[in-house]
Amino acid sequence: MYKKYYVFIVFCILIGLTGIFLYSQEQTQVKKIKWKVLSAVARNTSIYQNGMEKFAEDVKIISDGLFEIEYFAAPEYKEIDRYDVFDAVSRGTVEMGFGNSTFWKEKNELPGSEFMYAVPFGLSAKDMYAWLYRGSGLELWREMFEPFNVIPFPIGNTGGAMGGWFRSEIKRDFNFSGVKIRAVGLTAKVYKKLEAIIPEKSMKAADALAAYNNGNLDAIVGLGPFSDQGFHFYQGTKYYYYPGWQEPGGVISLIINKKLFERLPLKFQKTIEIACGNTYQYISNQFDSMNSKALRELVEKEGVLLKKIPPEVLDKFREKSKEVLDEEAMKSPQFAKIYRAFKKFKEDNVNSGWSKIVDETVYSEPASSNISETTVSKFIERLSDSELAKARQIGKNNVFISFSGDGLFASWAFQPTPAFSDEIAHIAKIILDNSFSIKSIIVEGHAATDGFENKNLEVSKKRADAVAEILTANGIDKSLIKVIAYGENYPIITPDDTEQKRRINRRVEIVIEF
Repeated sequence: MYKKYYVFIVFCILIGLTGIFLYSQEQTQVKKIKWKVLSAVARNTSIYQNGMEKFAEDVKIISDGLFEIEYFAAPEYKEIDRYDVFDAVSRGTVEMGFGNSTFWKEKNELPGSEFMYAVPFGLSAKDMYAWLYRGSGLELWREMFEPFNVIPFPIGNTGGAMGGWFRSEIKRDFNFSGVKIRAVGLTAKVYKKLEAIIPEKSMKAADALAAYNNGNLDAIVGLGPFSDQGFHFYQGTKYYYYPGWQEPGGVISLIINKKLFERLPLKFQKTIEIACGNTYQYISNQFDSMNSKALRELVEKEGVLLKKIPPEVLDKFREKSKEVLDEEAMKSPQFAKIYRAFKKFKEDNVNSGWSKIVDETVYSEPASSNISETTVSKFIERLSDSELAKARQIGKNNVFISFSGDGLFASWAFQPTPAFSDEIAHIAKIILDNSFSIKSIIVEGHAATDGFENKNLEVSKKRADAVAEILTANGIDKSLIKVIAYGENYPIITPDDTEQKRRINRRVEIVIEF
């Protein structure tokens, strides 16, 4: 009995050793693999080159030197044009390609691929990665590319873009009709809805500066400071606008011939996946770092005027962006399917408020800094283009806004004119944008009629009440507002006094304390 037992044990050991031997033989028989990556992006930034060199190095190290990858930036690989990279990968002429989904779309029917790169008012670099791997983004992306025998991986992100370079200053009532803008993709469609003129043939970034200087462009929508600095856009206009509503974060992609990928040993498939994840973070971090440096240099050395797009203009962009996305969804079931999934992810994971809480923690001012002073300057900046309002800072914690002239009230009535009502509504919006720091709002009415002080007080009170009413109608908390009336008495009328009296008759002041 014991003899049979020992024989069984020896048999099991032999089986195990045989399996180990066969496995080791299989491993030693894995042939060394060498693949190429062709870039559809010209060598105009070191970030891509360095990122792909890191990717190749990671693949080689993880695979113990058995998997080597060589990167070719366009147009270094003479056999294949940069615009044919997707087709070359699809056919298996080359194993891998480097670019972004909207670039691949130019020669292929890929509706919805914009959601795998960037869409207006979309997601940041961090949230895009989450959408792809925690949402359904990557699954939908691969489903879209499967008919072409191509499998995609996210391998980097350009980070937040800038709003663009403009010949004219953008004020809150800016009219884009007839403005010639270099823009591409969905961004171009948004601008077309605002009646801007987009070059019929998609203009390369490298050609934009010459077109601007020749008067064929009024604005250039580029990428971020590092990229735009490389194209020397600052040599044209000095107005540089933010935020980049059109591209909050642009995903860079690696595409691989699907059949060739599936033939790889499982270990090498996993190696590519891991290396792509590492490279995504590397390229994203590089763009953040280099954009910060380039922005400082553009402002400090080149005299670029950094300007914020007024909220009213951003609202127009947001409205037209939704129209464009909705229209594209009507054209294509595939676009509609991805759009629904994208919106659902954003609502559940971004608009829920968590990202805002985290970002506020990171970017909030320290208690020692004067937040109120910063807010006051924002108020004054946003009112700088007003036809009626004159704003100035009082101390560090107050903004004083004065209105005077004949355009405030209709004759001697207490009803504000439409222009004055719009101005007060505009101020209400600014207040709401900074409501976290508002302590009080004082509305002062100043009036003089026929030299009777009681009548003057009555007029000024009713006018101040009318202004306060517009503020509350536009969302301002009534408890914040205090109304004060001042009557002025001018018993002697001279030409000079009459002019002063007329001005005082029409004066309203708002004092906001932070």
